[in-house]
Amino acid sequence: MKNYILIFSIFLNLNNQIFPQEKIYTKVNQIEEGIIHKHIIDKVDTLSIHILTLDLKNNSYSIIAMKGNDSLLGRETTSSMFKRLKEKKYKPIAALNSDFFKIKYGGEPENNLIINGEFVKGISETDSEYDLADNIHSQFGITNNNEPFIEKFKFTGDIISKDRNKILINRINAQTDSNSLTLYNKYQGYATPKSKDNWKNLEIRLKKLFNKGDTLFFKVTDEWNSKGNTKINNDDFILSTNNEMIGKINSHIFINDTLKVILKLFPDVGKVITLTGGWGKLVKDGKNYVDSTEIEEEIFERFSKTKHPRSGIGFSKNKDKLFLFAIDGRQESSKGVTLKKFADIMIAEGVYEGLNFDGGGSTTLIINDKIINNPSDKTGEREVGVSIAIIKK
Repeated sequence: MKNYILIFSIFLNLNNQIFPQEKIYTKVNQIEEGIIHKHIIDKVDTLSIHILTLDLKNNSYSIIAMKGNDSLLGRETTSSMFKRLKEKKYKPIAALNSDFFKIKYGGEPENNLIINGEFVKGISETDSEYDLADNIHSQFGITNNNEPFIEKFKFTGDIISKDRNKILINRINAQTDSNSLTLYNKYQGYATPKSKDNWKNLEIRLKKLFNKGDTLFFKVTDEWNSKGNTKINNDDFILSTNNEMIGKINSHIFINDTLKVILKLFPDVGKVITLTGGWGKLVKDGKNYVDSTEIEEEIFERFSKTKHPRSGIGFSKNKDKLFLFAIDGRQESSKGVTLKKFADIMIAEGVYEGLNFDGGGSTTLIINDKIINNPSDKTGEREVGVSIAIIKK
């Protein structure tokens, strides 16, 4: 009898090795030509993983950024931004939340942001309360010929006056410093911020004339203001400066002058039409880069090594495929992942360069008007500052 039991046990063991119980389920759907959605249910690690793959060789699609309520400080759900794209006669296919945002300042993104080639925010250092020193986080950008990049982009800009003097632009639509120059456009909101009472201030309205390549041309109007809160019209820029910089402006800029304004990114990768930030380059040259990025981008352990819902983006080695990731977390059906695990998942899908976006309750993936993942907040989908979308041309 014992021999029969032993033989039966060996048979069951061999059977389980040859025909293991399924622990990972994968469902793949073609959303459009060149767009594939993959849903992985991993019962080993308790994960629900959504991956959207876009064929970048297919010229039928563009990648654009979306700003909550079309305002620097606005917050809005990704699904609401998706619907507003349709109202603007775009043809959105999918959308994913992207950059981290400064909650105490509404939905202001922590990093640079470009929408349709226009700066919504331009800075040379990331605006993060978690950075202990001046730092710049990795960002995702894509050019007008659909070439993706993940770099630590820094904003740089100059005003060239009529007498050919070059004046440094320190930032666009961001908190100003003493003795500096800031440009404000429509994304700042109705008006420029209130000036500091103990500062000397000067704001000048610049009327847009035309573009010539990467150079913008503006006319200096007679609207000069020393108190801040200058109203912003649709295509105008407001030149805002203070303290010792006022003398330089008064020496080189005069009413009715034509100014050249050059707004660029460093490194210069060409004409970037979409740019949004993240926190943590996860994959570099096809390898897990988390150990290095924790140091370079000052990522603290609680954020990196704890399992959280995650959003992210990446592209293949020859830049012909773009990947959007949404991994659920903080739920019985999906525990979330550490940044190292997230990087490994990206690499397994073919990502050569990968970036971590805002996650947690912000993680939301939309496909054709439907929320595909399961956002972790008990109240449902979270209002965020920035999302990106794939649109059909």
